[in-house]
Amino acid sequence: MNEILENRFGIKSVIVRQFIIYGMVALIPTAVDFSLLYFLTEFAGVYYLLSLTIAFSIAAIVSYFAQKRLTFKNGSQRYAPQFSVFCLISLVGLLINAGIVFGAVEFFGLWYMFGKVVATGVSYIWNFSAHKYITFR
Repeated sequence: MNEILENRFGIKSVIVRQFIIYGMVALIPTAVDFSLLYFLTEFAGVYYLLSLTIAFSIAAIVSYFAQKRLTFKNGSQRYAPQFSVFCLISLVGLLINAGIVFGAVEFFGLWYMFGKVVATGVSYIWNFSAHKYITFR
């Protein structure tokens, strides 16, 4: 993927290429996150903030393994300490998500899924930066 972005699209910056790849890889856990959030809230009748927490947590586990291998090509075998750091950073991402979704629903009267779209965009920057420079440095 790096070669395609560099040779075909002329993207020379390593960090820009990683940022793009991170986003492409994030499509899988994001789909898990949104699907579970919607299912738990709409069909299982779970309160939207609890649904958000459950869905985000499961998506974070999927994200850890996908980003470790595909984006950051991190070969560390120290899974427990690295996953712990990943979880702490993801917890901040969860707080960002919950805060934005809560604000969208409770203060602006918006649908929780719309708030989730906004929250995902905002937390994307946090997650990429923190995982690049802390988790998978």
